[in-house]
Amino acid sequence: MKAQINSKIVNGKCTTNKASITKAFEQFEGKEITITIEKKRRNRSNNQNSYLWGCVYPLVKMQFYETCGEVFTIEEVHEIMKMKFNSVELINEDTGEVIIVPKSTTKNSKFEQEQYHEQIRNFAKEWFNIYIPLPNEEIFINS
Repeated sequence: MKAQINSKIVNGKCTTNKASITKAFEQFEGKEITITIEKKRRNRSNNQNSYLWGCVYPLVKMQFYETCGEVFTIEEVHEIMKMKFNSVELINEDTGEVIIVPKSTTKNSKFEQEQYHEQIRNFAKEWFNIYIPLPNEEIFINS
């Protein structure tokens, strides 16, 4: 069982959702618990997610095929982009060996997610010489 309750701290005390917090503590009576306190973040939006999966990744996927002859699924493109632009380096202090571990984009804030999109758009421009439109940007194709 897990409880996640948002509250606001003023003068060192919870000022909102006090009843819910008390009820959560009552549910765990007699049990050992872990308490985690973190600043509430505005996670990436559904619109950002739709833009990423409906516009950015499909264009990158198409360009990997047209430029390199590689056929990737959208999920593989997602993993490649996470490795390149949304990852952390872990260092073995004893050997100095470094591994790169992709982070989940679901934990990105709205700002972090937009930075991720920007990095992919820049990569597409440099690597494939294509322009990925911004969200809600209308583009016209001359034929």
